[in-house]
Amino acid sequence: MKMKCRYLVLVAVTGGIFSQSASAISDAYRAQLEHSGCTQVSEANGTCHPKHNSKQNAQSSSQAYRRSGAADPSAGQEVAREIDANIAGKYQGQAVDYMNATGWQPMNEEQTRWKKAGFIADFELQPSGKLMGVVVR
Repeated sequence: MKMKCRYLVLVAVTGGIFSQSASAISDAYRAQLEHSGCTQVSEANGTCHPKHNSKQNAQSSSQAYRRSGAADPSAGQEVAREIDANIAGKYQGQAVDYMNATGWQPMNEEQTRWKKAGFIADFELQPSGKLMGVVVR
């Protein structure tokens, strides 16, 4: 009888732990990102501020673009799509070969940041060494 009680308690506790929804971000943070027009990636790389609204972020983005003389943001998205199509899901060595073959220059020793024609591309790596994608600014 005592063993049965322990088993039931163990099952109840384990079920309680695993029944919680797994969410990488809270609902409040998700709402803040939606209000600001940011994504987790754009907020993390400093190109978007979640405490601003989407209009303020658009203005600061266009002002930074005019000041820096950087490439057009929509062109950066197109470049990112093209790179992603060729390297996403591949190992870093394969991605490095692709970047070198297409004229990109490495900006760091790890070869995770690249530059070409006013664009900067950063690899998003999984712990296994495979690429999830690339962020182009």
